[in-house]
Amino acid sequence: MLIAASALLILFAWFAGPRRFVEAVLLTRSALDPIFNLTKVGGLEDMGVGAAVNLAVLVVAVACVATRPRVRPGPTAILWLPLLLVCLVSSRFAPDPGAAIRLVMLLATHAAFCLLAFYFVRDLADLRRFLLIIVAGSIAPTLYAGLQLALGWAEFGEDGTRVYSSFPHPNIYAFYLMTILAVVLTLLTGKGSAKASGKGFVLSPRLRRALVLYVPVLLGLILLTKTRSAWAGAGLILLTHGLLFDRRTLLYFLSLPVALLAVPELAERLADLQQGNTMDAYEKLNSYAFRMLLWQGAMTWFWERPLFGWGLSSFGHYVAQFFPLPLENDTIDSHSVYVQFLFETGVIGFLAYLWLYVRVITLTGKLILRGERWAWMILAMTVGYLSMAYSDNMLYYLVPTWYMWFVLGGACAVLGQRRAVHRRRPVALPA
Repeated sequence: MLIAASALLILFAWFAGPRRFVEAVLLTRSALDPIFNLTKVGGLEDMGVGAAVNLAVLVVAVACVATRPRVRPGPTAILWLPLLLVCLVSSRFAPDPGAAIRLVMLLATHAAFCLLAFYFVRDLADLRRFLLIIVAGSIAPTLYAGLQLALGWAEFGEDGTRVYSSFPHPNIYAFYLMTILAVVLTLLTGKGSAKASGKGFVLSPRLRRALVLYVPVLLGLILLTKTRSAWAGAGLILLTHGLLFDRRTLLYFLSLPVALLAVPELAERLADLQQGNTMDAYEKLNSYAFRMLLWQGAMTWFWERPLFGWGLSSFGHYVAQFFPLPLENDTIDSHSVYVQFLFETGVIGFLAYLWLYVRVITLTGKLILRGERWAWMILAMTVGYLSMAYSDNMLYYLVPTWYMWFVLGGACAVLGQRRAVHRRRPVALPA
């Protein structure tokens, strides 16, 4: 099934073109997890049509590098090669090489989406088109989330109602919604009347109204995921847009704490952090106290191998040996990207991961200095992601991370085009 599905997807990319293939993935992938889960066979976690899409993305990215020499893969290589090389080397001494290689391939698909943005985003008009495709792709998950709420399907374990739409977990959906919120507000940064640098994206009045009306829908769904880190990330995005572009957005920012206090179920999520901070009993630990205990145990092992770590994807393998509380199936993920990289790849891998975002933030800053004020929203989205990475398993959140890296790659590609235009400008000779 995997080989057949991959072959069909690659044939589609061959006949329709890689650009149409990427557009189709951006438009549909966010809604397809429930379907792909039905195709997983043999008990292997990732061996279904979803894995075929991942493979096709990698093949298309390699084909673009091989057949389009005018676009240099250098910017993406500078970003991603250090981390990918460290992870590949780390997988050689991992306790579960199969899981380690799967994680390397997962990270490679993130890099591929960043690379593909460089090939297909040539200017603000291209970036606008892809951002609108990403927003259009969110409509089906939004409708499905509404159906979940209407039919009472949004019950998620002991936490009560937590909307998760077409995603496996509410936290994953929350990050996706945060990304879509950032994309929508990025599109709304301009005045809609000019294409000139720094004035944002051209939108028709009808489209602008639709996007404005979509913002409260996204915010409502973010609240109903009950993901606290996403609340903080969304607040940062709203605050950035409100202070720099449209003061009316501050009303949403100010209404968030009101909603959190006024709705009992949401208030309980905040109140949970005020209790269960001692290890008297496992049931009484709140989620953050549980994480802190987990990270403390991991750090005691980290200092035994601080440089290179214990091997990629090793956290779940060793966690039962350093965590003092009982675990389901004797394993659990790190719930922190930073702790995971420190434990599994040591300081070397941790610095390689930080390099990704230091470089992205630097490039985004250059966009802002060149007058592209919409890049402030890209910066806010990146910082929001980094804040969520502190307390969540963001490395495994495949679909929303694809969208985020395509947006980041597209923004960096616009900067590259601005530089190229600047270099091509004729120099005026003195009279």
